[in-house]
Amino acid sequence: MKSFNLTIAVVDDLQTELDSLSMILHDYGALNQRELTLHCFHSAEELLAGYQPFAYAVIFMDIYMEGMTGMQAAERIRAIDSDTLIIFLTTSGEHMPDAFRHHAYDYIRKPADRERLFAVMDDILKLHTSFLDAPALTFSSKRQDYSIPYSDIVFVRTAANYLEIMDRSGKTYKTRMTFSAIKESLGGDNHFLQLLRGILVNMDYIEKFSDGICYLAGDRSLPINVRNAKKIEQIWQNYVFSRIRREQEDLLERGRH
Repeated sequence: MKSFNLTIAVVDDLQTELDSLSMILHDYGALNQRELTLHCFHSAEELLAGYQPFAYAVIFMDIYMEGMTGMQAAERIRAIDSDTLIIFLTTSGEHMPDAFRHHAYDYIRKPADRERLFAVMDDILKLHTSFLDAPALTFSSKRQDYSIPYSDIVFVRTAANYLEIMDRSGKTYKTRMTFSAIKESLGGDNHFLQLLRGILVNMDYIEKFSDGICYLAGDRSLPINVRNAKKIEQIWQNYVFSRIRREQEDLLERGRH
């Protein structure tokens, strides 16, 4: 198993809750020989000040706080960061539908006990381990070899005599691979959708379709086949519905434990 450092944010306006959760997480890291870096915040505003995407692998966040609530903070985070795992902490179950809407990874009733948190951390470690072993696209660009996980690829498109690959950080690579070769490599992954001859896009990064244009996260856009526009958009909508349904089922299942 590959080793990695897990950076975690803990957000709660009560110092006793921060101390309790931090102690349990430190114990988990020590018992499982995992390096966990914890950053504690006393408010959502403090977390959001200077927030950068990919800064935290996991955010444990209280819902009821003075000032901005955890749900409001999650909405702000999701506008710029679709990847970090958000785990809500609350004394009530009434906000679970909102948790689904913000693609929460889990929803834990307070006070969070040691066994419950250990089970959640076990799931997170399995998730990150599987990510490290996930399939990747290997190619050469400017005499340098790269290997990018499929989930990090935003789109692939033909550009003159090259193929252009963009990753989730916005970096682009030009390679001499043929489009058919890349399409064959990515063909077994149901995240990718062909918008036009020579354009493949990862549906996880699509925000909307409008007037023959596919709009992506990060103010990017791609043209689509106008004749097949309705079919293409429907495939994406079905994909999103399926993904949200799986997230809801997973969240409900974890909530029962």
